Amino acid sequence: MTNIAETNNNGPGKKKLARVVLLADPAALHWYGPVIRRLAIGLIDEVSSISLLSIGDSPLLEYIPSPPIRILTEKHALPEQIPNEAPDAWQITIDTAKYDLLERLLPKRHVQKLAEAIMPLKPTLLHAMSERQVSLVRNLSKILNIPYVLSLLAMDKGSLNISDRRCKAVLCGNSNLARNLRHEYPEFAERIRLLPIGAHVGESPCCFSTTERTPMAICCCRLEHKLGLNTLIHAIRRLHNKGKKLQLTISGEGPAEHDLRQIVDELKLGESVHFVPLIDNILATSDASKHLLEGADIFVQPWAAEMWRPELLEAMSVGNAVVIVEGTGNDLILPGKTALTVNFQDEIKLCETLESLLDDHGRAQELARNAQGHLRKHFLVSTMITRLAGSYRKALDD
Repeated sequence: MTNIAETNNNGPGKKKLARVVLLADPAALHWYGPVIRRLAIGLIDEVSSISLLSIGDSPLLEYIPSPPIRILTEKHALPEQIPNEAPDAWQITIDTAKYDLLERLLPKRHVQKLAEAIMPLKPTLLHAMSERQVSLVRNLSKILNIPYVLSLLAMDKGSLNISDRRCKAVLCGNSNLARNLRHEYPEFAERIRLLPIGAHVGESPCCFSTTERTPMAICCCRLEHKLGLNTLIHAIRRLHNKGKKLQLTISGEGPAEHDLRQIVDELKLGESVHFVPLIDNILATSDASKHLLEGADIFVQPWAAEMWRPELLEAMSVGNAVVIVEGTGNDLILPGKTALTVNFQDEIKLCETLESLLDDHGRAQELARNAQGHLRKHFLVSTMITRLAGSYRKALDD
């Protein structure tokens, strides 16, 4: 197939601007939630155009700024129900047949249909936003005959194949992942680069900034038995027995929810421990998730997540004091400096750690300030955009 990539004529000495198509599924939209809007605005001067191909339906698409991002979505419908949008429309529906058995038996037909929808945009570069899009981006890149870059937030050996010559860069969200990938794929090491996800950082910590309310801790995670949530709830009870009040909000859903609610009832903590749905981190301009975290003093993460999650970054950016399970391999965590680490299976130690922050607000605010300073140095949105734009330019120049 003829190469549809075109070199932008920007004049001598000017940057080559990419026409980028981002590939993301609902999970990737959640992971990148806090930065999608910021990337769209920040990349305006770095790329010629940005489009987002959404694989699967997600309510989070409502909050993608369109324009400047052109959104392409699939709609499973009968042919007569599918509208005909102009290729320059800001939101384009790709007609995926509702009852076409061949679409399921021959997945290449599906990829070809997606490629045909992308072609009128004349893209010069594809950017898969998670390891879940590896197979798709490889096939689209081959059909369109254009290069791609791949962002990774976790190691997935089962589906990861980065030997393709069209893959110009693998952008890793943390240094541990980058090191593991370089070890796993030494022949590809020069194309594996660190690209931390960025944040906008508050001017000062929000934790314990007011004495007019009961201190609040917030925990955002999937509700599973093995994560130490049981211990956390018992630690709250132990604090109350010592006369130390701490409200706890648990944001999430999962198989342990019923048992955890039962523990709360048995310990008579119904007025102190509250369950709320999982926070969607991609939101309208109000940034509701950020406002919720700004109302908290302590952010608690009871598990060493291999997959990068946006909540920790956002909590640090607003200035929560962070308590996290020990052994967390995360570039955000400098034990004792940006966060306190503790064994979440040890109820007494966990209680003592939380109590130390309740008793010493200065120490809690110092942790939060350290974390905000760490973000300003290594995790700003502007830094992420600069590095990403550089990776785009290099991909086009190779």
